[in-house]
Amino acid sequence: MKLQKVLLLSLVGVGLLFGSTDGNSSSTKGDYVKVTGIRQAPLTADSQNLPNIKENDNPPMPGKTKPIPKAFVTAPPMIPHSIKGMVPIKVGKNQCLSCHDPKMAKTLKITPIPPSHFVDNFKGGKKEKKLAGSRYFCTTCHVPQAQVDPVIENKFETIKKSQKK
Repeated sequence: MKLQKVLLLSLVGVGLLFGSTDGNSSSTKGDYVKVTGIRQAPLTADSQNLPNIKENDNPPMPGKTKPIPKAFVTAPPMIPHSIKGMVPIKVGKNQCLSCHDPKMAKTLKITPIPPSHFVDNFKGGKKEKKLAGSRYFCTTCHVPQAQVDPVIENKFETIKKSQKK
């Protein structure tokens, strides 16, 4: 009985994937839906029609910019300086640590790596003396802030801003 249900469901699934159930397949009529993205070209077209996004010519150096406020409380802060020459981060080579290690950050009067980054969630929340392995690759969560002309305007507002209205 279970085998019959599995076979029936499989046949229905194949029918849904490969054709319509009313016998009027749109592919036989030649009726296609034109799908385009921001670049206003078919998704199957080459990438020559992609919008040209210009990055900062002179990205800010460490200590020369004000950080962009976080959009929400638990958002990872953006990196307020250039990371040119600091990436890619590799095992045994993380230049972020040279300044943002808590002891060094205190001396430099900059943002230290928070205590939460020294807790290894893969070892039952055990607090470590060194940066947890799951937090080693900073650019997984943190991205450099930049002044760019967006393709689509971002109208996101934080909850705090929308509650003040």
